[in-house]
Amino acid sequence: MEDEARILRHTAGLNDQDLDGSEAEISAKIAPLKDEVDARITVMDKDGRVITDSKENPEKLGNHADRPEIKAVLKNGKSVGTATRESATLGYSMLYVAVPILDGGSVDGAIRISVSLESIDKAIDKLWGNLMLILVPTILIIAAVSIFIARRITRPVEEIVDVSNRLASHDYSSRIYGKSSGELEEIATAVNKLAESLETQMYEIRENSQRLSAIVENLVSGVMLINFDKEIIMANKAMYQILGVKEIKGRPFYEVIKSFGVSQLIEQSMQERERKQQEIQIYFPRELILDASVTPILMEDGEISGLVLLLHDVTQIRHLENVRSEFVTNVSHELKTPVTAVKGFAETLLDGAMHDEEVLKQFLTIIKDESDRLNRLIQDILALSKIEQKALPVQLEEIDVDDVIAQSAGTVKELAAAKSIVLDLPVKHQPPLVVLAERDRLQQILVNLLSNAIQYTPADGKVKIRLEDAASHVILSVSDNGIGIPEKDLERIFERFYRVDKARSRHSGGTGLGLSIVKHLVESMDGDISVASVEDEGTTFKIKLPKTPK
Repeated sequence: MEDEARILRHTAGLNDQDLDGSEAEISAKIAPLKDEVDARITVMDKDGRVITDSKENPEKLGNHADRPEIKAVLKNGKSVGTATRESATLGYSMLYVAVPILDGGSVDGAIRISVSLESIDKAIDKLWGNLMLILVPTILIIAAVSIFIARRITRPVEEIVDVSNRLASHDYSSRIYGKSSGELEEIATAVNKLAESLETQMYEIRENSQRLSAIVENLVSGVMLINFDKEIIMANKAMYQILGVKEIKGRPFYEVIKSFGVSQLIEQSMQERERKQQEIQIYFPRELILDASVTPILMEDGEISGLVLLLHDVTQIRHLENVRSEFVTNVSHELKTPVTAVKGFAETLLDGAMHDEEVLKQFLTIIKDESDRLNRLIQDILALSKIEQKALPVQLEEIDVDDVIAQSAGTVKELAAAKSIVLDLPVKHQPPLVVLAERDRLQQILVNLLSNAIQYTPADGKVKIRLEDAASHVILSVSDNGIGIPEKDLERIFERFYRVDKARSRHSGGTGLGLSIVKHLVESMDGDISVASVEDEGTTFKIKLPKTPK
């Protein structure tokens, strides 16, 4: 019909013609065609007004601008418009096809042809009548047969349905025990196999779920599951410990994790639909460095159903890395100082200063002192390394602490006398206080503490040693009335190479490793060491060692 409409438009010469002033001419062109074309022909101008119609008087027909096929051509600019509806003038269904009439390339009107669907409707009605004559008897026969068969299979089917319902209610021990035949027997067998398979699978699922829960709950990393609505649906114990909260399930993650970095990482993972990992520092409930990893859970269609958030506490690792870095830097600096001095004075001597006997003796003395200092530094580093790696086995024995105090005081007696410092020793206990320790290590601890006390106590000062009995432990303290330690330095005093007064410490010949060695030696004997100090008043080191069990 679309082709016929275009042919009619061409045959009647309607294109490039002023439709508004040519109604009679157009009607004359269309009139001979109405008998040759088995269709109704209607021509309209661009406003939808009927110019001519092969079946009706144009003056009796209303405006057609709102008809779907005409609207599609005149208003929507389509090349063809179609519609099927009951004709208001003819009284039966019609198929309408319209094409535009062009004038200078623009739409000036439309020509529409329509054909009756009455014969098709009658054919369809007849077909339905024939189908009903066939279907009604067939349905009655099928109903009778179905009722007959249903009476025979109702009981087995009811049992199958009952078992199926119990399986749906998670009762996987249900089975079909009634007898049946044919297909019902096969169905009953299939349902029993399904129930057995479900029971086995559910047991494995529960077992795997318990294993997975045990693994997740005992992970050192915090694990959190977040749904698409950004609500927390699961978290393990480590996550609760990291966040310092008691209950987080069902709450939005941003109310629980008070960290902009974590929130930003989660948002990026949701937007980019890929795993994101970043090291983030949080300050609540305490300052921590966390390795945060966010992985989206993707469905088969690519949509995100949730997120898995992993938080691993790397605070201690980063601290150890910093300590290691500082250790390397300090070792390099401490080794460089004496080596530079030795090299410099040796070069000066080679340049001619060796011929001056007084200068030669002075420089050689400095070289020897720096070499001794370098040797002490290397020995302390090796000793600290062996203690930390537990390469030196601890030979624990019963030791009289008063004897070790006396021997240690004798070792530093001359050093104290050189500065007129009084060593105040405790009265020997009766019975003796005995600890389970290693004599050489305990003596090394005391000598180190006493040497430090003497070095940082002004002349005519006093260093006091006290020994207390505290139930299952003994408390050994070394006090002085020296320069003291600032409060800000107390927590770092046992770090390797850490010096409160770097210039004075280096001048005194110290390596900066003494207190670190003391701390490791005390801990190797299951003891504990602490320090208390006030600037310009003095310092007290306390060592707590286990007594020999009775």
